[in-house]
Amino acid sequence: MNAPTSREWVQAAARRLTTGSERLAAHHVRRTTLWVRTTWARTMEWLSDASGLAWAVRLTVLLAAAWVLRKVGVYVATVGARRLHTSSGLLWPVLALWLIAAWRVGHPDWQPRAAPTAERTPEPAGKPEPVSLAKEQPVGPSLDDVLAAARTLGTPHVHLAAIEEHLGAPAGTARRALTEAGIPIADVRMTGRGTSTGVRGTDIPPLPSPSPEAAVAAVGTGQDANNSNNNGVRVKEEAGMTIIHVPSERRAYKV
Repeated sequence: MNAPTSREWVQAAARRLTTGSERLAAHHVRRTTLWVRTTWARTMEWLSDASGLAWAVRLTVLLAAAWVLRKVGVYVATVGARRLHTSSGLLWPVLALWLIAAWRVGHPDWQPRAAPTAERTPEPAGKPEPVSLAKEQPVGPSLDDVLAAARTLGTPHVHLAAIEEHLGAPAGTARRALTEAGIPIADVRMTGRGTSTGVRGTDIPPLPSPSPEAAVAAVGTGQDANNSNNNGVRVKEEAGMTIIHVPSERRAYKV
């Protein structure tokens, strides 16, 4: 096989550098685009997690941060342009690094690095899937626990953060429990804590009153169902029989 001439080698090297430069540029564009989308999604999620006054405060913080970043970006770009203009020798190391990276990426057998999620070791087939689902959605307090804490802390209104702090629960679990139960959430003022997202006292369901059947069922066998011996139903066991006294009917039933 004949060795390539100098002209052919230069042409092949130029094609490899060109291909590598295109791949590098596309790679950086993809990474920048992914970073922008991820940051935007997280920012919108953080903003939508609040409402009312808290939402306005968070929006103000975002606008102020954007203004500061714009000022810093303009300053850095201006200073960088001046440094490059006065110190043109810095361009040569940057160009050398770019050419080295383009030469490596421009190889015909080069493959882009797989994403971190694709490099994960697959889980064994026998491992149950509910374990991973439990990690994604942490278990929070039950609705009864949230309502009990709301009744205890309410003045009469209560903040969601105060409920979660009282129960030692992760952030957002109280909101999820109340939302699933259809209990409205709004900005409320809690004594000693100011205004924040919470539940109004009028929206907290009261404790359920015990039913008469539950009161009768709670009476032990062999005891009177009423403290009064004149108007209460009494249940007793004698000689292997259950005797029920009904004063209103003035008769007793043997079972």
